[in-house]
Amino acid sequence: MTAPSVMLLLQKEGIWLVDLFAPWCGHCKRLAPEWDRAAALAVGKMPILDSKHSKVCDKYVASWDACCADERTRRYEVDGYPSLRVLSSDGKVLKPFRGGRTADALVEYARKLSSPATVKLNTAKEVKEFIEKNTASFILFEPENVEGEEASMFKQEFLKAATMQSDVASIAVAPEYTGDDLEFRIMLDGRTVQEDVGLGGKLVVFREKEAKCLSSSINRTAEALSHWIDGHRFPMLSKVDASNYRALGERNKPLVIAVLRGKARPAGQEGQAEGEEDDSFESIPINIEFLQTVRGLARELEDDFGFGYLNGKQWEQFVVKFGISTRVLPRLLIIDVQKEHFLPVPVDVKGHHGFSEYLGKVKSGEIKMSRNFKTMVKEFVKENKTLLMQGGGVLGVLIVLVVVVWSIMSSRGKKKEE
Repeated sequence: MTAPSVMLLLQKEGIWLVDLFAPWCGHCKRLAPEWDRAAALAVGKMPILDSKHSKVCDKYVASWDACCADERTRRYEVDGYPSLRVLSSDGKVLKPFRGGRTADALVEYARKLSSPATVKLNTAKEVKEFIEKNTASFILFEPENVEGEEASMFKQEFLKAATMQSDVASIAVAPEYTGDDLEFRIMLDGRTVQEDVGLGGKLVVFREKEAKCLSSSINRTAEALSHWIDGHRFPMLSKVDASNYRALGERNKPLVIAVLRGKARPAGQEGQAEGEEDDSFESIPINIEFLQTVRGLARELEDDFGFGYLNGKQWEQFVVKFGISTRVLPRLLIIDVQKEHFLPVPVDVKGHHGFSEYLGKVKSGEIKMSRNFKTMVKEFVKENKTLLMQGGGVLGVLIVLVVVVWSIMSSRGKKKEE
């Protein structure tokens, strides 16, 4: 669709998920069949625009050729294609897109956008069904007798936080008694919640037969609650793939990836969707032991780091960019996706205690993460535009290369001294 036709559609009431694309973009071409399959999957459930055939329906999803729409490209801060945005009927960006890019994920994201921020659960059966159908389920258990301004304020802030996270999280409110017979070990600040204490007034996340209460040390503001929900909406230890890598990493905390041993993917198939990968690497004995250690780290440090794992052989081209040799696996890799910084954990750091101590030093800043080469170039160009323009094209490029190489060598020298 062209920009004018999309703007006309946006004038209709509702929330829109818009794909800003360029016809020449390879990533856009790969997304297009998933986008169109999402339209087919949604038939009879919700109206979706089929981008391939320009079949216009009422609302929710649209596809937009934005490569020539300079004004709107700037307006929506498009710095690459495809760029997905959540827009209101007046064309304003409501929130950044945080869903997956498969057909199923797009439909699920659109469904969440058009659904209430919270679900009201009234029985123990409804609570169990809610937990079973979601990867991560957030439930606020209301006490039988809600008293005091503090409890009322907490619920108000919780509902605000739920609205902030409603596009990616499954959130509900339930009476306290509905959580009495749940077969979960529920933790609060590292300790098991005793049965006689009850769950009244507690916000709990349920994942993979484990449950965790909101820490008593976290502020009861909407922003703090939203941050906590965002940080716990994935499994404690997630399998990293092309569909969730950025979502796992863009949660305001570094992502710790267990790079495991495994067989290489056939040529030309690296980086495909999770369902197409060989999962047998997870059952290799050395990987099982390593994952047990990393899961223990996740329980301890999840508030400060995200945790995931992948097949190092299948993702060899990815991990070698961050200094990981596939000849020495399994191994930990720390990536700050938002800052484009990274740090391969040294091979001589081992075991729960060793990893925990090392990550603690990363958190405190005692151990620094490295900058990605591309990021270093971007930062240098941004800070030295005048110098580069005066130096001319070729000379400017040479200056960039010399300074960046010098920065890398200086950084390595400092690390060696440390």
